[in-house]
Amino acid sequence: MANAVQRMWRVAVVGAALASVAGPAWSAQPNPAPATRTAQASTPRMQAAPQAAPHRFALLKKQFNFTLPASYAGREIKRSSGTPGDGSAWGSMFASDDDRKIVVVSEAPNPSGTQVGKNDNIFLTGAGAGYNAQQKRAHPRYQVQSEKTIVVKGLGMRRIDATDIIDGGAALSTALLAASGPTLAVVQVISGANDPQGHEALVDRILAGK
Repeated sequence: MANAVQRMWRVAVVGAALASVAGPAWSAQPNPAPATRTAQASTPRMQAAPQAAPHRFALLKKQFNFTLPASYAGREIKRSSGTPGDGSAWGSMFASDDDRKIVVVSEAPNPSGTQVGKNDNIFLTGAGAGYNAQQKRAHPRYQVQSEKTIVVKGLGMRRIDATDIIDGGAALSTALLAASGPTLAVVQVISGANDPQGHEALVDRILAGK
């Protein structure tokens, strides 16, 4: 199981807009508090360890918000100066050994510094075409299964569902591209092809802003 995730870590490719990014840092939770004793009892009473907080994302100046479970461990892709949402490039990749999934989250400047509205279908269609071309160059067996523009809470998104062969293993990939102002955000979910329900559940969680 862990080997499958590690294999996807090595070859997960973000789209043209993704060649960027530094997201929320992941850190281990503190150790449980030491046992305490009461004056009347000699049996130690253990305090419960604090529950790990989920990873929270607020992309495009809080227009695209969602969380990932704390079980997802993150690593930085690339970092640049600036603030998320101002057109700077940043991004992180998260993986879960338990779920056997990878999620890549990024923001990057729009091509040529273009300013766009939050539901610009023409721009999103072009961004999707560029993303698919980049994926196809990196993975010749990348195949788009469906592509459409959706609107989530007033924000337009280009959803691209695809299949791929990653290091010999069949994989599912869903990319969500959204743009507003000078910034393009891309969220990519990668799962094993044997878990379509789990893959869709994670995509639905992201779209629902949970």
